[in-house]
Amino acid sequence: MQEQLIIHCEDSIDGIYTAIYEGFSYKKKLEQTQTYQDSIRICPGYTESGFLFAQEISVATDQEKAKKTVDAIIRKLGYPVHETLFYALCHFDEERATAAFGFLTRAFPIGSRIMEHLSDPYVMRVMELHRKVFRETDKLRGFVRFQDTGSFLHAQIEPKCNVLPLLADHFADRYPGENFMIRDLKRQTALLHPAGRSCFLMPDSLLPAEWLEENGVELSDPFEALWKQYFRTMGIEARKNERCQRNTAPIWYRKHMLEFE
Repeated sequence: MQEQLIIHCEDSIDGIYTAIYEGFSYKKKLEQTQTYQDSIRICPGYTESGFLFAQEISVATDQEKAKKTVDAIIRKLGYPVHETLFYALCHFDEERATAAFGFLTRAFPIGSRIMEHLSDPYVMRVMELHRKVFRETDKLRGFVRFQDTGSFLHAQIEPKCNVLPLLADHFADRYPGENFMIRDLKRQTALLHPAGRSCFLMPDSLLPAEWLEENGVELSDPFEALWKQYFRTMGIEARKNERCQRNTAPIWYRKHMLEFE
């Protein structure tokens, strides 16, 4: 019977990529003595695994190892496969890292054709996670509402998935000359974009305390009032359809949409 290995890592994209790198090192050693049988699990967050009779190790996030993993995926499988995997890793599912590792153990020997193997449970799971994250990201591209603080644009979201890394390019292209910040209140992380430069992520704990008072910045934005007035006056009461509105703008997203406040 093959011993199971549990790899604990930081609950971050780079942390998971580091664990995947270490997982392949262990897999290579295991294949020298016996057949590998999907005996490696990756658990983000350094939490107890709950598995008996399993070897458990913890790995620290290593930017170089994470980069090597990403480079190998893009080089051997292509950018579309890497993008699919990256979206899947942004999901909140506790088994997403294990699914990604199982996906890659099958993908590296055959290349980009792995996307055709939908009967494989690991491939199917990665595709499913990608689809769910893509849908939420696509909705938030339209539902994010910025408020003008006078010195930068500020927005708050509470997504189910870790979508901030996926929103960066969209809003950087849309507002290249603006200073803006999008905060994920659920993960206490902020996406910052200095005007004319690239976006970067940072934890809320490193932001100036005055920016975080009472769940956000106190604002007085005339465009906010104008948008709310437009939203109210453009609606036709006789054609009001709450059910249709919930389909296009689900209640889950309305908490931080200005027109519904």
